[in-house]
Amino acid sequence: MVVNSVHWFRKGLRLHDNPALQEALNGADTVRCVYILDPWFAGAANVGINRWRFLLEALEDLDSSLKKLNSRLFVVRGQPTDVFPRLLKEWKVTRLTFEYDPEPYGKERDGAIIKMAQEFGVETVVRNSHTLYNLDRIIEMNNNSPPLTFKRFQTIVSRLELPRRPLPPITQQQMDKCRTKIADNHDQLYSIPSLEELGFRTEGLPPAIWQGGESEALDRLNKHLDKKVWVANFEHPRVNTCSLYASPTGLSPFLRFGCLSCRVLYYNLRELYMKLRKRCSPPLSLFGQLLWREFFYTAATNNPNFDRMDGNPICVQIPWDQNPEALAKWAEGRTGFPWIDAIMTQLRQEGWIHHLARHAVACFLTRGDLWISWESGMKVFEELLLDADWSVNAGSWMWLSCSAFFQQFFHCYCPVGFGRRTDPSGDYIRRYIPILKDYPNRYIYEPWNAPESVQKSANCVVGVDYPKPMINHAEGSRLNIERMKQVYQQLSHYRGLSKSDNTDLARLKRVSGIGNALFSTERVKCGNIRTCMKKKKKNLTSY
Repeated sequence: MVVNSVHWFRKGLRLHDNPALQEALNGADTVRCVYILDPWFAGAANVGINRWRFLLEALEDLDSSLKKLNSRLFVVRGQPTDVFPRLLKEWKVTRLTFEYDPEPYGKERDGAIIKMAQEFGVETVVRNSHTLYNLDRIIEMNNNSPPLTFKRFQTIVSRLELPRRPLPPITQQQMDKCRTKIADNHDQLYSIPSLEELGFRTEGLPPAIWQGGESEALDRLNKHLDKKVWVANFEHPRVNTCSLYASPTGLSPFLRFGCLSCRVLYYNLRELYMKLRKRCSPPLSLFGQLLWREFFYTAATNNPNFDRMDGNPICVQIPWDQNPEALAKWAEGRTGFPWIDAIMTQLRQEGWIHHLARHAVACFLTRGDLWISWESGMKVFEELLLDADWSVNAGSWMWLSCSAFFQQFFHCYCPVGFGRRTDPSGDYIRRYIPILKDYPNRYIYEPWNAPESVQKSANCVVGVDYPKPMINHAEGSRLNIERMKQVYQQLSHYRGLSKSDNTDLARLKRVSGIGNALFSTERVKCGNIRTCMKKKKKNLTSY
């Protein structure tokens, strides 16, 4: 029997550790590698130019790698349900393979494709390689419900077997056994589109800070692993100005698009750690970035409403304000708070911001200052952030807005003090908000407090050249903590709370009067209510 395989690329845009692609090659006579791109979706989707550019670069790199193996990538325009009936007939396909997608929309889409393939008599092979673990197994071990605290998640993971070891990259020998003739007009029929074809204007578009593709991902991985001392000690480095800029060893966008296998990263970190620590088993904290990713995937996999408040069983129903004008100022970096505006400008220009910068702008938009729903912030990140992933993006926003995965809502990031402590010189602000570049360090985070003479000397008058602060942070955060307190006082039964969380809530009720002023001004690193209460007699000012 002739076996004609098609491997359908979606997120796993790589040739290394790709079990579904290996299945396509196994015993096949021909193999075609397909990526389906719907040009209509490109125009209608909430995805910005940086994310599209990263994806197209990843596809170009994949096609280049396949060329070296005497194969090509077939980019087909359309929707999967419309495209596949034609391809299955035209290519006489007998086997369709693809990577398992754990997200609700992906599972629904794939279910429809599997059913259609069966009607055509086509075998479908689906393999998991986008997550480290079997998410259903984690849920099963938690009494058939997803763990809603990271601590509980870690406990379950610690009982699981290690993730499966990654597979080697596809070889020339494998591809030669199932070589498919490439037509002379391949580039006309199946080429990777340009940004212009997708409807984007590229005039004046600066070079990409992050270049997409498997080749770049593997190069970055090697640089990442070269930080042997950091990996061996695994101490979180102190966040400073340099931390806020895009790093040549950053990996998150490559994990999101599957240009880098999470299992390859996991085992490289594990083996390097064990080598440096003389076979000592690595702590779970070493895999923090990967485990948070798994945590949110697990929470989302059976929850189609995970990205919204209504109908989401794990999300606290908070009466957020509707304020389109305030949302636009935040999204466009026009809040009047240089720290917040610099972060949002970097996000829009480069498609990436440091995780603590994400915390700062998410807190400011939601429970900290503007009291606008996390759903609005999630949509902005979905458009602009290269590593925005449906599960991780929504989960992170629920967490940072204290809407799920209980987080201490009295822990508030100050839009002045947090940035100042991270970058006392204000160089980050000067880079992304150049209108403020001549302000002295003393006023760079709060230019509205600078004397008029200083503002004129810096060629930037607040209210004329740079906006005034859109809100009084001290008053706004105090009011919002009171709002949050009222919501959470009604949630002692909320299943996301642990015993200690409920104890803290009880204490919060008892300190209500002093608590409002205290918790809105306490330093970011104040870990919990107990710490705050010990410090309540100190003369604290908003920082």
